[in-house]
Parts: sequence; structure tokens; C-alpha cells
Amino acid sequence: DLTVMEFNSKFRPVSEGGGKATATVKGFGALSDFGVTENYSVFIQPPVTAKGMQFLVSKEPGKTLDVESGGAASLHLLPRPGSGKGELRTFSIPVDADSDAEVHFCNAYEDGDTVVIDAIRSNSKSVSGNKATSWPWASSLDEYSRSTCKRSLWRYTVNVRTGAVSKDMLTDTQSYFGVVNPAVSAQKHRFVYTAIGSLGSDVAPPQGIAKFDCDNKSADIWMPEEYEFCGEPMYADRKMEEGQIANEDDGYILSVLFNGKTEESEMIVLRANNISAGPVSRIPLGVGVPHGLFGCFSSAEETNWGAEEIERRAKLALKMESRGNMWNEVKSDFSGLGLRLDDMEEYFGDMM
Repeated sequence: DLTVMEFNSKFRPVSEGGGKATATVKGFGALSDFGVTENYSVFIQPPVTAKGMQFLVSKEPGKTLDVESGGAASLHLLPRPGSGKGELRTFSIPVDADSDAEVHFCNAYEDGDTVVIDAIRSNSKSVSGNKATSWPWASSLDEYSRSTCKRSLWRYTVNVRTGAVSKDMLTDTQSYFGVVNPAVSAQKHRFVYTAIGSLGSDVAPPQGIAKFDCDNKSADIWMPEEYEFCGEPMYADRKMEEGQIANEDDGYILSVLFNGKTEESEMIVLRANNISAGPVSRIPLGVGVPHGLFGCFSSAEETNWGAEEIERRAKLALKMESRGNMWNEVKSDFSGLGLRLDDMEEYFGDMM
């Protein structure tokens, strides 16, 4: 079964439908990512076969699965709780030269009877060498390109009335970590921000930052020095003047940049409406942050926590996890856990 849970800002299940949507999906659910529209959770399921007995006895059954060559992937639309859209609908994706086995969603939205999905699609057929399982994964550009998939930005569309599915490449540039302005998440967007390689359509590590215009298929690109490598772009809102209306790209793009010479990282800030102008701010972090680290930007009050507050809340989480089945051994004010009552009210107020 495929189950999707939806939570509100307090991490409680939403009231509609108990916050849960469930459906039965045939075959192996090798699902790497999913997107959300106003009414649907969107999944792409590749055609997967198992190596019989190996699957049953292997300690790592995932390694006994193969993507069926020439088989069609399925696109699933699972109605969200409270949407009133009925049951799961499944559509067959047309087969082309590339696989739909690893698709990373940037955003999805509904446009009338059509669901639109922009995603970074990986082509494992481009891998000519073995993927390394220990550090360093690659010590040269040639080794990296032979062991890494070709990745490009694609648009999938499905007409829920006719069942027609199509896919179109938006750019052939080697792309990673696609994101949109969160304000247009699950809504129609124009721009997608990605980390890109330095060799155009050829395979290369994530290094620069690009803003792709999905309307005219143009790109605004900034590329750092040859020894600098950017990670995932993160969109941050810009504080607007009173009465001023923000455009979709009226914000900033944040990314963690790793310097291969100093082996230290920086937080860089670029204007989302002028990526090619380069960073307007570079903040040294003093340490090397793992390249490829995922993150997001938040303007919420919690992001202003100091080290003491973070430590206290981390302590709360660890204690709650370790003593989850021992509540009867703890004082009524939870002081035995080293926690304050307001901790419990904040996290469990709806149940106390």
C-alpha cells in the first residue's frame, strides 16, 4: 500500500480525512521522490523486476531489483485528504531513450485538466563505470563523469480527462537540486533554480547556480572559480516595503559553497532576479560543510534560536525518544528528564 500523511504547522495530522490518504499500487514501489499539487500527491513508479530467490534471501533486497529495459513507468495521482477527487489514478508514461527510474521533483501544479510536473531526470545509461561506495567517490573529472548519471530538467504533463501523458526536456544542462520559490509550491511557477555542472550538457559535479525560465527556456547562470563548488540552492524571501507586491524572483538564492583549496565552506547569497551578477554576500563558515547537504530557508521565530535553546530542544528530543515507554517512572512535571513543563505544552499541548 502507498500511504501519504499530511501534517499542519504543529506537526499534527490535518483534520480532513484524518490526514491520511492510502491506495494500493501494483508492483515494487521503488519511489524516489514525489510532488504535491492542490488536489494530488504525484508519484512516478519505474518498471522494476526482482531477481527471484536473491530478493527473498538477500540482506539488502533493494540491490536485487532491476529497472526493466524498455518498460513503461507509471505516473500515479493520489488524491489528497479532503480533495474529493476519488481514488488513485494511474497513467502510463511514454517510453523514450532515457529511464524514468530516478526523478527528483522541483514542483508540480494543476492547470485546468492538466497536471504539470517539473523534475530533474537521471539517465543511468550514461554511467560507464562502477559507482564507488567509499571515500573518495571520484578523484578526477573523468572518473566522476563515468560513475555519475546524466541529469537534466524535464517537464511531464498528464491530462487527467483524456489520460494523455507527455514529457519535454526544458534544458540539457547537467542539473542538480532543483527548487522553486516556496510561495509558488503546488502552484504554477515560472522559474526553477538548480546547481549545475560547468560543462554544459556533459556530466560534471554541481558547481554553479542557474535560474531556468520555464516559459522561454532561457537560463541565467553564475559560475564560481574552478576550485569552488556550490550545493543546493535555497530560496529566501526578501523583505518588501509596505504595499509592495513581490514577483516570483524578488528574493535571494542561498547556497553553501565549498572551496577545494582551503577545504572550508561559505554561505553565499545571490539575488534571484540577477543570478549572473554573482553573490551579493559571502559568509565564511570556518569549517567544511559536506557537499550536497540539503537544507531550506525559514523566517520563522525558531530560526532565531541560540545555541543554548537548540541544545535544550535537542536534549528534549533525545530524552523523549529514549524514554518513550517509561512515562510512569517520571515525575509529573517531567523534571526527571531535565525538561520544563512548557516543553511538554509546546510539543503535546493538543493532547494534554
